[in-house]
This record gives sequence, C-alpha cells and structure tokens, in this order.
Amino acid sequence: MVTYSWKQIFGLKKDEIDDNDDPKVNIHTLYKHRWVWYHLILCIQMIITNILLVGILIVMAIKL
Repeated sequence: MVTYSWKQIFGLKKDEIDDNDDPKVNIHTLYKHRWVWYHLILCIQMIITNILLVGILIVMAIKL
C-alpha cells in the first residue's frame, strides 16, 4: 500500500521521475484523477440544484 502526503496529492511536491515507469500506469492514474474531478463537479452541481429546488418550494409554500 502506497501512502501519499497532502503535498503530493495536491501537486505541490513533485515526485522523482523514474525512467522505468510504465506509461499504462500513468494513463490509468490520470483517468482516476479525471474521474474524481468529474464526479466532484457533478456533486457540487447537484447540491446547488437541490438548494435552488428547496428555495422554490419555500417560495411557493409562502405564496399559497
């Protein structure tokens, strides 16, 4: 199991470059990072949508 520091996760600390790296591993890692960011953006959008829907519900309840 490989552990990473928060500096490595956020890209503040550069890892040493190893010439024996397999390019498939790098592509897979890139895919995983993009997947996480994509779903994080979707989650934020869903939260904003839910807040707006609750606001509409409250406004409609007050007007009735």
